[in-house]
Amino acid sequence: MAMPILELRKLTKRFGNLIALREFDLDINQGELIGVIGPNGSGKTTLFNLISGYYRRFEGEIIYRGKRISGLRSDQIARKGIARVFQSYVLYEDATVLENITRCFYLICKTNSWQSFFNTSRYCKEEVTQRAEAEELLQPVGLAEFRDSLAGKLPYGYCRLLALAMALATNPPLLLLDEPMAGISHEEKGLVINLIKKLGDQGITIMLVEHDVKAVVDICPRLVVLDFGRKIADGSPEEVTTDRKVIEAYLGVEEG
Repeated sequence: MAMPILELRKLTKRFGNLIALREFDLDINQGELIGVIGPNGSGKTTLFNLISGYYRRFEGEIIYRGKRISGLRSDQIARKGIARVFQSYVLYEDATVLENITRCFYLICKTNSWQSFFNTSRYCKEEVTQRAEAEELLQPVGLAEFRDSLAGKLPYGYCRLLALAMALATNPPLLLLDEPMAGISHEEKGLVINLIKKLGDQGITIMLVEHDVKAVVDICPRLVVLDFGRKIADGSPEEVTTDRKVIEAYLGVEEG
């Protein structure tokens, strides 16, 4: 049996007396497209913060590709191939859309700062390759027409698409998507959904946190549900959406 790309073991995160995540276990296989859902305050963002290194003090273990990454900084985790698209993204507003994407390639750049400074042939070749790959990302994320537009002038929904393209520029084996459809139009949401499905077909492992449960059910073959920091369900959309504990968590009532 193949080793999971990500193994989460007894993850627990405390904020004083508040336990935001409690003994969370999960195995994710290479190429899986998994949705993480739950009511507000259920621990979804905390989970992503642990995996991506933004919270470094916690109980439990995180194992990525067979190696322990618990306690590493967020930049170290990103360089290992875990990319995250935040609900609140950061763009280079005074740079063009293409330049924003190109700048993200530094995470996987093989040349060093001296080679860059002296403009060596290796650096020049890598720069040409990176720019070409950035160009290729524009069309599938729906940004081709905004290629030379300043990021700070983009409509809100297209800013979210740019943030997703910037994460993809690092060629990540594991992609964490935190509310990628928040605040965007129905048309833009369709672009994001189609893109996520295409990425899954390409073998990229994806964890998706999204409040639009209908969209998550449409996208993800596997769902995990959190409630008050605990995992209460893990299975197919059909299994999860008919689970009594899930219904109670969302509706706040017990079935009679």
